[in-house]
Amino acid sequence: TLRKRAPLRPQTLPTDIYVTTSSSYKGQLARAKKLLVEDGQPFIVLHAMGAAIERAIGLAMGINTACSGQVRCHTETATVDLVDDIIPVDTEKDFDTNRRQNSAVHIRIEMLQPMPGTRREQDYHASLHGNRKRR
Repeated sequence: TLRKRAPLRPQTLPTDIYVTTSSSYKGQLARAKKLLVEDGQPFIVLHAMGAAIERAIGLAMGINTACSGQVRCHTETATVDLVDDIIPVDTEKDFDTNRRQNSAVHIRIEMLQPMPGTRREQDYHASLHGNRKRR
């Protein structure tokens, strides 16, 4: 029997979105929009491996459309080391491991300008014009 271990990954930040083949596209699109538009996060990062890479790219394109093209995407590819446990059927045999590699993608999505009509846009314009008191 083969048991795939979860890949090692650094501590997850609130701006990290991990895309899998079973992820809800609509749910992740809504979360990304909330982080960028409502919460005012300057960027988010989509992470995916193997078969989920195509879904992550599609999600990035969907985010771009949902944000009216006001985002910039920066894509990095990587190779991830994975470990599988081989569990023998015969209980007298020892456990073994199998090492393999898989492709990964990390897509950083940044807002170019705040979306019109949002709180973040109001803060953005206030910072441009300054909130200083006149003397």
